[in-house]
Amino acid sequence: MVFAAPLLDGQGPAPGDCPIVQRLDGHLIGHARLLSNGIHMRTERLLFAPWTEADWLALKPIATHPEVMRYFSDGQPWPDDRIQEFVGRQMDGFRLRGYCLWQLLEASSGGMIGFCGLQPLEGTGEIEIGWWLARSHWGRGLATEAARTALRDGFVRAGLARVVAIAQPQNRASVRVMEKLGMQHEKSMKHKGFDVVLYAIHR
Repeated sequence: MVFAAPLLDGQGPAPGDCPIVQRLDGHLIGHARLLSNGIHMRTERLLFAPWTEADWLALKPIATHPEVMRYFSDGQPWPDDRIQEFVGRQMDGFRLRGYCLWQLLEASSGGMIGFCGLQPLEGTGEIEIGWWLARSHWGRGLATEAARTALRDGFVRAGLARVVAIAQPQNRASVRVMEKLGMQHEKSMKHKGFDVVLYAIHR
């Protein structure tokens, strides 16, 4: 069950809301309301939170794990500066658009176990959904649970009409998550020099 809800028309911002932001087409979207302790959304097992600069340190063990990184770009662990740049970009995305690749926290422990959410897909004009999950948390259905929640937030609160996802064809686990979300394969393409498949879903 998802416990976050969008603000209704006519409601003002509550404490902890981010500013009203605009979609890429110029239309206003609602505030990203933060629940207690800075949490944006939650499920029974997961918490979705915006980033702070210091969070790169918690992400580092995930972004340098060889099995996690196997199918991302060139498969190499990220250096510290790239992890820090990623976190800064998500902070900017949340401030400007009201969504980002949220850090994923385990509800039972509060520890970071990955990220999931939405961001512009560079060079395409599309909005993509993406996720990473710590190796220790694979095989529990958490990626699908997180992605369904983030996708619903994108359609219901952010007002998106279309969301895409990409993965290297060999990354069957991510492709299966896309299929479980109801996304449809549209094409194979190059992205940043790598062969990927693109899946899409409409509201």
